[in-house]
Amino acid sequence: MTQAEAKAKIAELEEDYEEMKETAEDAQAELAARPSVEVEVFKEVTITNSEIGTEGMGALFHAMSSCQAEFKAVHKGAAAHKYNYADLESVLTASMDITSKNGIAVVQMNVSKNIGKTLFVGVKTILGHEGGGWISSEIYIPTMKTKMNTIVQMAGVNMTYLRRYGIQAALGLATTDNDGSDK
Repeated sequence: MTQAEAKAKIAELEEDYEEMKETAEDAQAELAARPSVEVEVFKEVTITNSEIGTEGMGALFHAMSSCQAEFKAVHKGAAAHKYNYADLESVLTASMDITSKNGIAVVQMNVSKNIGKTLFVGVKTILGHEGGGWISSEIYIPTMKTKMNTIVQMAGVNMTYLRRYGIQAALGLATTDNDGSDK
């Protein structure tokens, strides 16, 4: 690469950085302008629209208490990028029989929105109890194509990631590297 090409590349990267910074500022301003929505931005993840139903909450929390007494830490059996994690299948396997037995359904829906030029994909997680109580939360993350993946592929990756963490947070599930076989 010549010196002129290197300078041109640096200028291009600086321009991209400024555009991303403006997009992030625009996104924060747009979200802050919505008076009925509470927003918390933590690095690249936006958590918004957490809600709690008003009817049947005692039964929901009683059922959640029963579930949490039975939950075991989810084994981190998958590996990627030099770390271990509990994949979506492990999280669902560790929780669904217990929640179902206690009258709790877990529903997750893919959601998305554009803020400026940035696509944010997310997941809305709803815990509903047969007695009518429910809680929900949405989480969004900016999604962009990479050298190796299209934007659609990255949206899928991000939604799967957010599904895992949405379920774990809603149910209070912990993860562990120990699979319990040494006990």
